[in-house]
Amino acid sequence: ESATFTDEIDTYTLDKWIVGTQKLFVGENSAVRLVGDIDVTSERVEFRFDEDLQFNIPFKPTVSLSGKVVLARDPSSGLITSYR
Repeated sequence: ESATFTDEIDTYTLDKWIVGTQKLFVGENSAVRLVGDIDVTSERVEFRFDEDLQFNIPFKPTVSLSGKVVLARDPSSGLITSYR
């Protein structure tokens, strides 16, 4: 896998992104739910979600949030080229 993930701080390889995410959140107390339909075209994949995330810091706060994800696709290969 040669995917990279970029946030406000840095760019990460897939394995480092997974390790960092596992350290940041308490998986067994976090949940992500898809809301509504997933819209798929040759140019993009779009869906809405809501989630509860428990942070792995001393007092273990849980936050609830919702949003929309848009994954841009290469029309010829179908591979995801960016996300927001």
